[in-house]
Amino acid sequence: MRSRLSLPQKISQQKGLLNLHNRSWKPGKTLLLFALSVLLVIVAASVIMAYFFSSSQATNNQSEGTFTMAPKPTLPPTPTPAFNPNLNAILPTHRIVAFYAVPGAYATGPAYQLSDAMLAHLKAQGAAYQQIDPAHPVQLGIDLVVSIPDGSPGPAHTYSHHLDPATLQQYIDFCQRNHLLLFLDLNFGWAPVMSEVNFFLPYLEKYTFVHMAIDPEWMFPLHNGIPGVNLSNVHAADLNPIIKAVAAIPMKYHVPRKILIIHQYRPSGDGTATPNDAGHAEIADKRNLTLDPRVDTVIHVDSVGGYPGDHGDKVRQYHQWVHDDLQAYHNFDYGGFKLFYNIEAKTGVMTPAEVLAMQPAPLIVTYGN
Repeated sequence: MRSRLSLPQKISQQKGLLNLHNRSWKPGKTLLLFALSVLLVIVAASVIMAYFFSSSQATNNQSEGTFTMAPKPTLPPTPTPAFNPNLNAILPTHRIVAFYAVPGAYATGPAYQLSDAMLAHLKAQGAAYQQIDPAHPVQLGIDLVVSIPDGSPGPAHTYSHHLDPATLQQYIDFCQRNHLLLFLDLNFGWAPVMSEVNFFLPYLEKYTFVHMAIDPEWMFPLHNGIPGVNLSNVHAADLNPIIKAVAAIPMKYHVPRKILIIHQYRPSGDGTATPNDAGHAEIADKRNLTLDPRVDTVIHVDSVGGYPGDHGDKVRQYHQWVHDDLQAYHNFDYGGFKLFYNIEAKTGVMTPAEVLAMQPAPLIVTYGN
């Protein structure tokens, strides 16, 4: 049976419970809740102010005819494609038909003088090859002697001299205007090989259509002969620095791959008992030529006919110096062949069909007088 409490007792009991509750609520908790409340009010006010400020700024920009967008995320830069020197390279997709000459010297070749008649002749000659082999479009050109051999030492005592710059520029302009290739042909004499090469390299660096040719026939790095009087004998060590110098141009100057013609007029000394004998060999060690894929090196057979049986000799020399040596050494790329309009007229200049019947078919054919 419950006991009843009097009113004073109930009031006393309720006060006790209230005092127990008040003793469990500490003043620190009150302050913490107050601080959190203030912080929430500040954050909310900041968000509201930022919203109204951005809206106001956008409205102002729109009224001025602009609208500020949030910056886009930064993307990594697109890599620049590596330069490819094979693009627009002439060989091996084309065949080159070129006229040879020392300017002003009729006997050297049909390009001795620039004229519309010479250009028409060159176009007609190129068309004959194009008709036989349309798979290799013909690119016309001029093989111009710019390091000219001399029979006397001259002021520099080099038995050679340079074509004057004004005449050279005329040929450059003519070739550029008529879409011709131009080969700067170096004969050296006694001139230091790389000094001579470096003198003409800027033309190859500047003009995509300018290439180089070298004629070891009148090259005397040992100063042991006179052009037009003595025969020369050179080594691969004399020629390899030229190959390397021309090979370095495309990637350095971002121009298509260059062509280097090496004229060969006499046999090489490989496999002979006297490879250094100028009377028997023009290049003592052809097997040691450097193969550099950055340049198109062409062995260009320059044998001269004009006597009975000359066609057979020219074909045989091309077979030995290009076909056989290419298979034996694998250190040059293509074959070239030279014909002479006047000198070989006595026995008949080989026809384009006869030239292209040789294997591998020459990709550079030049004509002298």
